[in-house]
Amino acid sequence: MAFLELEYLHELGRTKFPARDLVKKVSHETNLTLCEIPFPAIASAALDEKWTRDLFDRLIVANAKANGFAWLISADEEIARHYPRTVW
Repeated sequence: MAFLELEYLHELGRTKFPARDLVKKVSHETNLTLCEIPFPAIASAALDEKWTRDLFDRLIVANAKANGFAWLISADEEIARHYPRTVW
């Protein structure tokens, strides 16, 4: 979902690079990869994220939780308030 939101932000002019280019660069320079947890499991976990109406945010946080409470990279202050393992 984060991958899709990156593209959405690019289309709105809020980020400089398309999602594919950004993910390719980041994965080449670091050990970060896209999660392979099945989407239905993430969507199910997102049902418990009632702190926002933003579907992207609900799914992104649910994905991190479903992935063993993984670290989440985000500049979104609302996400950081509701998911303590957020870093930027």
